[in-house]
Amino acid sequence: MQAIPQKETSIKYTTVLPKSCIDELKNLASKKVVPSVSQGIRMAIENFVAIQKQQDYENGIKEAASDNAFIQRTMDTQADFASIDDEGAGEW
Repeated sequence: MQAIPQKETSIKYTTVLPKSCIDELKNLASKKVVPSVSQGIRMAIENFVAIQKQQDYENGIKEAASDNAFIQRTMDTQADFASIDDEGAGEW
Protein backbone atom coordinates (compact mmCIF):
# COMPACT_ATOMS: atom_id res chain seq x y z
CA MET A 1 0.00 0.00 0.00
CA GLN A 2 1.27 3.44 -0.90
CA ALA A 3 1.40 6.12 1.76
CA ILE A 4 0.07 9.59 1.08
CA PRO A 5 2.95 11.85 0.01
CA GLN A 6 4.17 14.08 2.84
CA LYS A 7 3.44 17.31 0.96
CA GLU A 8 -0.18 16.42 0.19
CA THR A 9 -2.71 18.59 1.98
CA SER A 10 -4.86 16.82 4.52
CA ILE A 11 -8.50 17.76 4.95
CA LYS A 12 -10.65 17.05 7.97
CA TYR A 13 -13.79 15.25 6.90
CA THR A 14 -16.56 14.07 9.16
CA THR A 15 -18.17 10.74 8.47
CA VAL A 16 -20.33 8.25 10.31
CA LEU A 17 -18.86 4.81 10.96
CA PRO A 18 -20.28 1.82 12.78
CA LYS A 19 -19.30 1.73 16.46
CA SER A 20 -17.97 -1.80 15.98
CA CYS A 21 -15.46 -0.55 13.39
CA ILE A 22 -14.23 2.20 15.70
CA ASP A 23 -13.97 -0.30 18.57
CA GLU A 24 -11.92 -2.64 16.37
CA LEU A 25 -9.65 0.22 15.29
CA LYS A 26 -9.16 1.26 18.92
CA ASN A 27 -8.24 -2.34 19.71
CA LEU A 28 -5.75 -2.41 16.82
CA ALA A 29 -4.28 0.90 17.95
CA SER A 30 -3.87 -0.37 21.51
CA LYS A 31 -1.96 -3.36 20.11
CA LYS A 32 0.17 -0.97 17.98
CA VAL A 33 -1.07 -2.62 14.75
CA VAL A 34 -2.03 0.86 13.55
CA PRO A 35 -0.61 4.10 14.98
CA SER A 36 -4.06 5.50 15.84
CA VAL A 37 -7.73 5.20 14.94
CA SER A 38 -7.34 8.13 12.56
CA GLN A 39 -4.34 6.54 10.85
CA GLY A 40 -6.17 3.21 10.66
CA ILE A 41 -9.05 4.90 8.87
CA ARG A 42 -6.64 6.68 6.52
CA MET A 43 -4.81 3.42 5.76
CA ALA A 44 -8.10 1.63 5.07
CA ILE A 45 -9.25 4.34 2.69
CA GLU A 46 -5.90 4.42 0.87
CA ASN A 47 -6.07 0.64 0.48
CA PHE A 48 -9.67 0.79 -0.76
CA VAL A 49 -8.84 3.49 -3.32
CA ALA A 50 -5.80 1.55 -4.56
CA ILE A 51 -7.87 -1.63 -4.98
CA GLN A 52 -10.61 0.24 -6.85
CA LYS A 53 -8.07 1.87 -9.17
CA GLN A 54 -6.50 -1.52 -9.88
CA GLN A 55 -9.90 -3.04 -10.63
CA ASP A 56 -10.75 -0.12 -12.92
CA TYR A 57 -7.45 -0.63 -14.77
CA GLU A 58 -8.07 -4.37 -15.10
CA ASN A 59 -11.60 -3.75 -16.40
CA GLY A 60 -10.18 -1.34 -18.98
CA ILE A 61 -7.64 -3.92 -20.11
CA LYS A 62 -10.35 -6.58 -20.41
CA GLU A 63 -12.48 -4.18 -22.44
CA ALA A 64 -9.56 -3.34 -24.71
CA ALA A 65 -8.78 -7.04 -25.18
CA SER A 66 -12.26 -7.59 -26.61
CA ASP A 67 -12.09 -4.54 -28.90
CA ASN A 68 -11.03 -5.82 -32.32
CA ALA A 69 -10.21 -2.33 -33.62
CA PHE A 70 -7.90 -1.73 -30.64
CA ILE A 71 -6.19 -5.09 -31.16
CA GLN A 72 -5.68 -4.33 -34.86
CA ARG A 73 -4.20 -0.88 -34.13
CA THR A 74 -1.88 -2.44 -31.56
CA MET A 75 -0.72 -5.14 -33.96
CA ASP A 76 -0.21 -2.58 -36.76
CA THR A 77 1.86 -0.37 -34.46
CA GLN A 78 3.91 -3.32 -33.30
CA ALA A 79 4.59 -4.29 -36.92
CA ASP A 80 5.55 -0.69 -37.79
CA PHE A 81 8.18 -0.64 -35.05
CA ALA A 82 9.48 -4.19 -35.50
CA SER A 83 12.29 -3.15 -37.83
CA ILE A 84 13.32 -0.29 -35.54
CA ASP A 85 13.68 -2.71 -32.65
CA ASP A 86 16.10 -4.78 -34.76
CA GLU A 87 18.30 -1.82 -35.72
CA GLY A 88 21.49 -1.46 -33.82
CA ALA A 89 21.45 -4.96 -32.41
CA GLY A 90 24.74 -5.67 -30.71
CA GLU A 91 25.97 -2.08 -30.84
CA TRP A 92 25.53 -1.43 -27.13
